[in-house]
Amino acid sequence: MIVTQALIPGQDGVTLHPDLLLWEKQLQGYRRKWFAAANRNPLSWYAVLTEQPCTALLAAHADRLPADARQLWIASPYHAQVTRDTARVYPEGLLPWARSDAEYLCKILNPLLAEEGMQLIPAGSVLLLACEQPIQAWPVCFAEIAGKSLPDQHHDGEDGGRLNRLLSEIQMLLFQFPDEARHDRGDVDINGLWLWAPMDWPVATTTADPVAVATRNPQLRSLVDGQDASVTISEAERLQELLLSGAPLPSKILLTGEGHALLLQRSWVPSFGNKPWSPVRVNPESALLSQLPKLIE
Repeated sequence: MIVTQALIPGQDGVTLHPDLLLWEKQLQGYRRKWFAAANRNPLSWYAVLTEQPCTALLAAHADRLPADARQLWIASPYHAQVTRDTARVYPEGLLPWARSDAEYLCKILNPLLAEEGMQLIPAGSVLLLACEQPIQAWPVCFAEIAGKSLPDQHHDGEDGGRLNRLLSEIQMLLFQFPDEARHDRGDVDINGLWLWAPMDWPVATTTADPVAVATRNPQLRSLVDGQDASVTISEAERLQELLLSGAPLPSKILLTGEGHALLLQRSWVPSFGNKPWSPVRVNPESALLSQLPKLIE
């Protein structure tokens, strides 16, 4: 089981997400091994398990990519709470999302994007942005800003300013044309898109064997089959939807967030006492990624 945003900022660097405190007593009994790890959302961790670039994985599920596309981006929708100085992005685990929401954004935004030689295309309920002319910019991945503040500086790359202007225009258009269907459901507005994981296109891709995954992440859920799944991928906020009350936790659990991953494995000799959730003896990420195929067997 992989749990994203399970580790959050704390006094000692990181601590356990409050939504996991329900299982803290069980988790304290597992053996621990710490790793450095890039921040990833459920979709990105699934791509790691299938050993594919995240954008290439989505391209295989996309609806009719334009023939003149030369670059693809993942376009992640977000809701932001604006304060005096910052705009704080909702955690991905709290954002309701459906394929109809993706189709609405395509309808509203594609006329604007067409002027830039761009087009939004659904891949399941995930959105890809196809560009006729590549944008030379390198924003951080969406997992770096989910639950945090939007960056207040230009993105890296010679087109960083252009990308900022495009994202601002998208924000203004979504403010002018909110999705009434989301209002009717009582869901929060979508205030913008975050573009990340650019990839040159077309490229030769390989189709990896799919991994059956149990998840409540709406975007990943639209791409994977959960039948007979031996792997669970969830944000901390949605974990309670997946675990039966009183049922034992899986024997192997990976808690991730804040640049770290904590591998928990059930032991014949369980640990005792309440240990802090701060990293100790951190191993390189490469060591974790080399272990993952064995962990999911």
